[in-house]
Amino acid sequence: MTDSLVHTGGLFPSKIDRQVSKALEQIDASTLVAMRRDEARLDRVAGTARRGMVRAAEVGALEATLTQAVPTAAAYVHASAVAGALGIAEVVYDAGRGR
Repeated sequence: MTDSLVHTGGLFPSKIDRQVSKALEQIDASTLVAMRRDEARLDRVAGTARRGMVRAAEVGALEATLTQAVPTAAAYVHASAVAGALGIAEVVYDAGRGR
């Protein structure tokens, strides 16, 4: 971005050229920092979501196994599985909100 400036002076850049160049470099640096911060946040949220989905699948598989093993406890097992899945969803949601 700063390379596109056309210097107005001769061999040495004028004071305004140096000031504009420095300001543009600061804008470029700020933009780069913001992009890296966004990428890090996206990676954190995506990682949390991925781990949450795996954990939710494990809860579902365990629920199915326990329901087959003890059919009379199916309602209790299901209630516990739902509560666990909601807890996992809350953690993923909070990660997306930056908490």
